[in-house]
Amino acid sequence: NVDKTWKDCLVGWDDQGIPYTEMSRRLLAMGHVVSPTTIQRLLALPPKLEKEYSPRPETIPPDLYPAVRSHIAKMYEDDDEITLSSLLQSIETEFGLQLSEYPVERIRKEVGYVNLDVRYGHSVRLANRQPRVDWCKARIEENCTFRKHIFTDESMIQLDSNSRKVWVLSTARDRRIKSTFKHPQKVLVWGGISWKGPTNLVVLDGSCRVDAVEYCKILRDGYVEWER
Repeated sequence: NVDKTWKDCLVGWDDQGIPYTEMSRRLLAMGHVVSPTTIQRLLALPPKLEKEYSPRPETIPPDLYPAVRSHIAKMYEDDDEITLSSLLQSIETEFGLQLSEYPVERIRKEVGYVNLDVRYGHSVRLANRQPRVDWCKARIEENCTFRKHIFTDESMIQLDSNSRKVWVLSTARDRRIKSTFKHPQKVLVWGGISWKGPTNLVVLDGSCRVDAVEYCKILRDGYVEWER
């Protein structure tokens, strides 16, 4: 049985005109044994269309449903981290409806919202945003190719596994419990890249405090030695 992820791959491969035999070979490399005949049958199946959600009148009155649906969509648009309990409280305050989680989940799915893991990036202060844009535009006007520049960065790397998700059988949920250390081992890695190529990597103990003196040592070992 092929899970949904690989079914999506099949659709993409089919759009590219890849033969069924090649699809079967690729799936085998991914750990799925699927014959070309089965692939052909799966691709021939009509897409499954879900019935549009229509709540019972005693749950959400028909005349209020469009407004409730729009309200839920707007609440998630304004705050993508809003909790379900807060959303239910908002609906009760706005419309006087005491809903369970189910109709909200159905409406949320119908609108197109999905639940994803949060990914964090560097935050740029509002005062610095426009100056950065102006600086980039100035370099573009100068046709700067950055051949004499080196871009450096550092990253803390944890030596132990820190995955937030695991795949386990529904009958073996206890396997998701993993032992971990309170203070896992880490290393700090510094490196740079330029037109000439990558610099030397400098690896430091994760507990190392990088002050001015330590950073000068990093530049000496990672950049100066490489530049020579």
